[in-house]
Formats: sequence, structure tokens, C-alpha cells
Amino acid sequence: MLAEFRITPVDAHGEFPRLVAEVLRVVADSRLQYQLHAMGTTLEGELNEILEVVRRSHEELRKHSNRILIELSIDDRSGKEGELVRSIEHVRELGTGVPLERFTATGEY
Repeated sequence: MLAEFRITPVDAHGEFPRLVAEVLRVVADSRLQYQLHAMGTTLEGELNEILEVVRRSHEELRKHSNRILIELSIDDRSGKEGELVRSIEHVRELGTGVPLERFTATGEY
């Protein structure tokens, strides 16, 4: 099962990157596969494990904010594991020559 979640402290009492790092620590302490990206985090695992990470992430941010926004999207596909990596690899295997990402040091477009 894949899940993407975004958890945002609406009235944070601290620096946003530091709060992201605190949530990432919660995610890393789980046994789930995960990938942090610019707009959220993708998790792979069982539903109960995913929900536990979201719950613990919420608890962590509540230490710093009185209002938390959580967005959770779940792709529950029976009998499939390794989708976090496989979904990206399928596109890569097409060999289109189109890079899967582009980063610049300055953040300019």
C-alpha cells in the first residue's frame, strides 16, 4: 500500500524546515519505506503502520502548533509490495531520455 501525506502546522511556533525535520525523524523511526519530496512524503507499508506514522507525526507537530492540517491519500492495491520504487522504475525503463527530476542549486526556473 502506498500513501502520500502532507502535514502542515498552520500557526507554527518555529521554523518550518526544522518542523519538517522533526516529522521526518518520526517517519525514519518507523520500519516503513518512505520518500520525502517537496510537497509531502510517500510511505509504503501496511495501513495500520501508515496510520501510526501519521498519528505520531501529528503528535509531534502539536508540540509546536495549535492547528494542524493533514492531507492523506492512499493507494490500496492487493498483493503489491515495492511499489514505491517500482512505479518510478517503470517510467525509467521506458528509456524516453527524459530525466525524472531537475534540480538547480539556486532554485531558479
